[in-house]
Amino acid sequence: MPKPEEIAVLEVNGRQFDDWESVWVQLRANDPYAYFRFTAAERDPIFCVANVFPQWQKLQFKPGDRCTITLAGQLAVTGMIEVRQVAYDAHQHGVMLIGKTDTHAPAKSSVDTKTGNFDGKHIQQIAQEVIAPYGVGLKVIGQLDLTPFKHMQNEKGELIWDFLERIARFRGVIMGSDEQGNFLLIGDHSYQKTADLIEGVNIKSCQCTISHEQTYLQLDAHGQQEGSDDTSGPASSELTATATGKVATPYTKLITPSEQPVSQAELQKRADTEKKWSDGTEVQANITVQGWLRGGTALWKPLDEVFVKSPMAMLNDQLKIRTATFTQDNQNGTQTLLDLVIPGLLNGSLNLDPSGG
Repeated sequence: MPKPEEIAVLEVNGRQFDDWESVWVQLRANDPYAYFRFTAAERDPIFCVANVFPQWQKLQFKPGDRCTITLAGQLAVTGMIEVRQVAYDAHQHGVMLIGKTDTHAPAKSSVDTKTGNFDGKHIQQIAQEVIAPYGVGLKVIGQLDLTPFKHMQNEKGELIWDFLERIARFRGVIMGSDEQGNFLLIGDHSYQKTADLIEGVNIKSCQCTISHEQTYLQLDAHGQQEGSDDTSGPASSELTATATGKVATPYTKLITPSEQPVSQAELQKRADTEKKWSDGTEVQANITVQGWLRGGTALWKPLDEVFVKSPMAMLNDQLKIRTATFTQDNQNGTQTLLDLVIPGLLNGSLNLDPSGG
């Protein structure tokens, strides 16, 4: 009998199934949706006897079914089954169910409003308007730059996620989603650590990369703004903004063209956003821990921050969870893989002593 902290339940229309051969659930902080994949197998003869149906025949969940997934009794995903795969022969039968959180529908849909014009609206108002037909929520993390856009239109046929992610760059906002099927607008925020990950104590395995491959010393953004009586010629068509990377590297320079007409202030924000992304690539750690719960009480969650102490990886820092992947199979048991990055990459900031004090 599996322990309660190792049980994954898929519920569809009040029907539950927890007899899985493998479980894979991945929550992503700055992606449009989370993923899940379950497999079930029946190795007894597939023929029913005396109207007694094998367990696999009860698993009639199908694409389009809305569902919830709990891991260790805690909500992990609210979403929909998107793919059902079946394979069988005379001796065994297998079913695989694949799905995503509810944000997958608007994320893959095109922006469709009456005018396609969002002049004078800020990013939260625009996001609420474009996702309104899909019945999903919108949550704000931290402090957003709610400066209205003087002029803003979507491109014809542009996907909702692509549109929102594009305009978010000019406000220093990061798009994301959560396990409940809400879109996230992630602004500047500061989180306390939720757990310690210590080499030789609770780190099962670690792969860490410290790299300057994608960092730059100077990051420029080039753009243009609409001409006016006060602004014309090069002052309008040759705008430049510069940000300086914090990572010590030889002189390198990245020029990013603006995706739309902007003001000087918006262009500076665009350069600052590119700097944040560049600096944030310096450290990435993939750490595997046993089980799905931190401290035995809560699921590991994207955007949470943890203190990592690993002399072998040269880590003694507070990092932020970008992705949490929950797995269970016969080979590795029940475990969680945490993709950890510098908090600033996701608009977080360190607020504890890096020594862990």
